[in-house]
Amino acid sequence: MKFAYKSKHHHRAAQLDTEPHTAHHAHEVSFIMVAKGVIGFRESAHIVKVAEKTGCSISIASGKKFGTDKSILSLVHLGIINGKSLVLNIKGARNEEAFREVAKIISGETDSNS
Repeated sequence: MKFAYKSKHHHRAAQLDTEPHTAHHAHEVSFIMVAKGVIGFRESAHIVKVAEKTGCSISIASGKKFGTDKSILSLVHLGIINGKSLVLNIKGARNEEAFREVAKIISGETDSNS
């Protein structure tokens, strides 16, 4: 009887091992940055556009304040000025592309009107 039980157990374990393992969560990355410019309405609108273009969720924390790509005003009210530290969190499959674009905005390297 013991042998039959072991046989069934090993069969079930072997069956479980052959199933593919896939991740069911979106990719998420966080960065600590220092702003090299002022984040106003134009820059906030550009961050929202980047989120829409890449399909990523973007949030920025500065001190006790928190803003997301869902609200331009929440990003403006962070009061990000030159030299202020912030935490950038990006969630989505194209997070690397979104990070590059948002990093350009925060560092003042891009024209916010585009």
